[in-house]
Amino acid sequence: MKRRKRASARSDEVGKRNLRQIRRTRPDEERLNEMLKICLQKVCQLQEDLEKTENLRDPEAEGYAACVMETLRFLSAQGLPSDHPIVKGLTDRLLEK
Repeated sequence: MKRRKRASARSDEVGKRNLRQIRRTRPDEERLNEMLKICLQKVCQLQEDLEKTENLRDPEAEGYAACVMETLRFLSAQGLPSDHPIVKGLTDRLLEK
């Protein structure tokens, strides 16, 4: 349990640093693409952590990760920029920043 928290904390710090860099240097569309990449990396890290610690697939965690990715893809397809309050709020809430 402690390993997951430490790995999670490290990945959260990296994700936050990446998002700060994205906010400062990229146009909206590129920032959204980068944010989606960061989300995918986070999902992959969480899945890897689950597989390492339990060797059991957690359908709930996998379903949650899939929903997060689909939500962000949908908002992107609808033309909402990454700095839109709805996108920011959902990203922060869903990824627990």
